[in-house]
Amino acid sequence: MKLFYTFVITLFVSLEMNAQCASTTNIYLFNYAGKSYEIVKEVKNWTNASACAVARGGYLVQINTAAEDSVVYNAITVGAAVSSTYASAADGGGIAYVWIGATDRQTEGTWLWDGDYNNTGTNFWTGQGSAGAGTGAAIGGNYVNWGGTSLGTAEEPDDYIGIQDCGAIGLNTWPHGIAGEWNDISGLNNMYYVIEYDTLLGIIDNEQKFQSIIYPNPSGDLITISGANSNNQFSSCKVMNQMGAMILSEENVNASSITLNVSEYSEGIYYAIIFFSDGISETRKISVVK
Repeated sequence: MKLFYTFVITLFVSLEMNAQCASTTNIYLFNYAGKSYEIVKEVKNWTNASACAVARGGYLVQINTAAEDSVVYNAITVGAAVSSTYASAADGGGIAYVWIGATDRQTEGTWLWDGDYNNTGTNFWTGQGSAGAGTGAAIGGNYVNWGGTSLGTAEEPDDYIGIQDCGAIGLNTWPHGIAGEWNDISGLNNMYYVIEYDTLLGIIDNEQKFQSIIYPNPSGDLITISGANSNNQFSSCKVMNQMGAMILSEENVNASSITLNVSEYSEGIYYAIIFFSDGISETRKISVVK
């Protein structure tokens, strides 16, 4: 465990030093099911978004289950507080979207999860929805949430006027879908995007935005962590030092706040990993002073 968290800390520092295509002040980071995700609140076209994802050590998100889809959408709209009107895609019903890693740029109608844009990836859908040629179908039972799915029939993707080759999550209703469903839009649109990482990044810059609130910080006595609510409580909390050694692990917390007694800790920086009941976690830097 110590080696793992030491690796996580080193990885995060390396990413911050070598991936300047996005500012940490515009990133909301969260963890789910053993992976890390970033909502990047800087507009880029799909190609540049995927390039930034790769530069940061990840790829545009691949969504494999309804649960993951729900967590990602909740992180966009609640955690990162992305406005549903921050942008507009003229070819996508005039609403705002957030890029995901779906694309059929290599072969029209063959949709791949290709978030690092290397022309390979899982072929999860082939064809068009009922708003297009109506020949579309999921491949091999892969999860999809194209526009219209909530009503029983996927109307997207439709390759409207032959320019739509990149997938995105809609943040409002459009003629063929509702907020949270996917649409194919032109990759030239400038939108926010979601990066996925195959490992937990762990250490998060204090300038980022979090659901949890920590106070007082720094402290030499008691530190309170709040920000949970009755619908999404804290489930557990772990504290590690800068070497990755775990010095506290509290399970089954089930509370809206956590109090840490740091009076016996040596002066320095520690990291609190806070887990919510919905599966998302946040890693917060805490400072102990004497």
